Amino acid sequence: MQSQINFVDSQTLMPKPAIDAGRILVSSKDLTWDGIHIEKGENKEFNPEDVTVTQHYFAMNAGQSFEWEWKDGKTFKTHRYDPGDIWVNPAGVPFSHRINTYNQFVVLTLDPAKVVETLPEQPLIDRSCFRRQHKCQDKHLQALIQALLIEAETGGPNGKLYADALSTALIAHFVNHYSKEVVLDFPEGMAIERQRLGQVIDYVEAYLTEDLSLNDLALVSGFSKFHFSRLFKQAFGLTPHRYLMKRRVERAAMVLKKRANQESLNIARVAHQFRFADQSHFTRTFKQVKGVTPRQFLQKSGK
Repeated sequence: MQSQINFVDSQTLMPKPAIDAGRILVSSKDLTWDGIHIEKGENKEFNPEDVTVTQHYFAMNAGQSFEWEWKDGKTFKTHRYDPGDIWVNPAGVPFSHRINTYNQFVVLTLDPAKVVETLPEQPLIDRSCFRRQHKCQDKHLQALIQALLIEAETGGPNGKLYADALSTALIAHFVNHYSKEVVLDFPEGMAIERQRLGQVIDYVEAYLTEDLSLNDLALVSGFSKFHFSRLFKQAFGLTPHRYLMKRRVERAAMVLKKRANQESLNIARVAHQFRFADQSHFTRTFKQVKGVTPRQFLQKSGK
C-alpha cells in the first residue's frame, strides 16, 4: 500500500514523489474522514531533505527505540525515540531527517482548515504559531492517535461521527498545548495598534453578515483608512477585504455543513445571507478559500 502523505519541496512547494515513506500497513484513505488522515507503516530508513507537508504532521514511534536525527539550522541533532514518543511538525514548517535504522511508525496529518472549522470561535487560529516539538511524551495525544489508528485498522466500524469526535478532541488538545499566541508583526511599543486591531477582528466577527466597509473598520480601529489598511496587511498577511471574505466563507461553510442533508438548502440563500454579490461570486470566493465549490463541499459533507 502506498503512503498518502504528500511531501513537497520546502522552497518551491513542488511535489517530491521520490520520497519513500516505506511500507504502509494500515491507512484511513478509504474512509470518509474529513480533514484528517492516519497510517501505520515501517521502513528501513527515512531521510527526507528540506521538505514540508501542507498539513499539521504527527509522527509516533510504534516500534522499538531508535535514533532520530533532525536538522537544526545547518547542523543535525539527535534524539532517541522510545515507543510512543511523538514528533509534532506544524503545517508548512520545513524539515530534514536522518533515520538510518529499521523503524515502525504511525503518521497522522491534520488539515489546517479542519482546525479553523472545528474552532470557529477562534477566528485567528489559522494565524497562530504552532510549535514544532521533538520527542513529545504526551499521553493524551498518544491515546487519541491510537484510537484513530484502531478505528482505521478495523475499517471504521463506528462511523464518521466517531472519527469526527476523536478529531475534535485531538484538535482541541493540539491548539491548547502546541500553539503560541497570535503574533502580530509589529515592533515593540505598539500595544495600542495590537489592541485596536483586535477590536476590529471582534467587530468583524460580530457583524459578518452586515454590509461592512473599509471606512467602518477604519473607524473602529481609530486610524485613517490608509494607515489602518497598511497595519492590517502587516499584521495578518491579508487586506481587510480579503480577510472579511475569508471569514464569511468559513462561517458560510459551517452553515452549509450543518444543513448538508436538508433538501431545502439553497446555496444562493446562503450567499445572500453572507453578503456576496450573487451565487457566482460566492462560488468563486468559496473555491479560492476552500479549494472546492459550495456544491462539492455539500456533497462531501453529506456523505
